[in-house]
Amino acid sequence: MALFLALLLGHLLGDFVFQPGRLVAAKRHGNRGVLLHTGIVTACTAIVLLGDISRMWPAVLLSGAAHMGIEYLTIRARKMMEASGLVLFLLDQALHVVSLVILAVCLGGASRPFIAIWPVTLTALAATCGLVAVMFFGSILAFEVRTAALGAADSTPTGPILGMDADRILGFAERGLALGISLVAPIPALGMAAFLPRIVFAMTRSTAGRARHMSDATIGLLTCTLAWLLIVAVSATSL
Repeated sequence: MALFLALLLGHLLGDFVFQPGRLVAAKRHGNRGVLLHTGIVTACTAIVLLGDISRMWPAVLLSGAAHMGIEYLTIRARKMMEASGLVLFLLDQALHVVSLVILAVCLGGASRPFIAIWPVTLTALAATCGLVAVMFFGSILAFEVRTAALGAADSTPTGPILGMDADRILGFAERGLALGISLVAPIPALGMAAFLPRIVFAMTRSTAGRARHMSDATIGLLTCTLAWLLIVAVSATSL
């Protein structure tokens, strides 16, 4: 579990936090973008595992190689298949997670939970993964769902790309606050209150604007609920 969570955190950082829209487009144009992206993901994973890198470096290198292979596969699928961006996104992430599970099972028998050079508990590592996931993965998932359901407001030759704007930043804060409240409040459902301002605001918008904000709130609530359940499960196994 410790190695899986560390690999997952490295993946989340490299695939979402440190992958701007320009790099997403570059990956779809040619190999240099894929190589740069793979290098970033591998570096993020190495940093997360820095405290145990002397034993875990094979896992770092293998996770980077697996990531590059999956990127080539899903980029090729995007060019050949007539599937929606949402389907391809979910397929891509499912393949990445499965590869990390396989590596953790094969290589993680004696691994210890670290974030960089600091030893942490499994619960803290899981909570960190959860917060990064709901804030950054959640924004892409909400965008892909909204694009599939309502259409893209704009697009590029490589497909619609989510930009870094004020609405996206507010979404980061909204989902992060919701999960944070759920983890510390005596009643986890209080985290739902973080989505109330968006829901109230949505009621003042036109039909299209209301659908957009309600879609984002729904996906945010679902991702936060799933992350909370996974964190609780990890916490229970570590007792």
